Amino acid sequence: MKAEEISLRYSALRPDGAIVEIEFNQEIAASLARLPDDPSLYFDLSEPHLLVPLEQLVNARARERGIVNANRHMVAAAKGSLEKRKPLTVQSLGNELWLVVDGNSTLLNARHSGWRAIPCCMR
Repeated sequence: MKAEEISLRYSALRPDGAIVEIEFNQEIAASLARLPDDPSLYFDLSEPHLLVPLEQLVNARARERGIVNANRHMVAAAKGSLEKRKPLTVQSLGNELWLVVDGNSTLLNARHSGWRAIPCCMR
């Protein structure tokens, strides 16, 4: 199957504190499995959490290897062969934006798969 031609852009925090739009690497995107928008397949939702819309989340980083590993882990968790992960950890940036402290690669997989929201715990 041919990779999608549309570009996926997302918000990221630069080291100087500015929030910028980044384009998702198409080579990485082509290697990822699409994940159904059902957080209960991938996350342990037993602890208190909120479903935060993806457009309110800002990535702190994007590591190619981490994104690919997160995708494999999420696929395995959905099949029941690996433990589900805890919700993402986020901290407020103000203006209804949240910085992802833990779970950046997981968030990029959700973005790639077209999810609307993702489970988060506020720090």
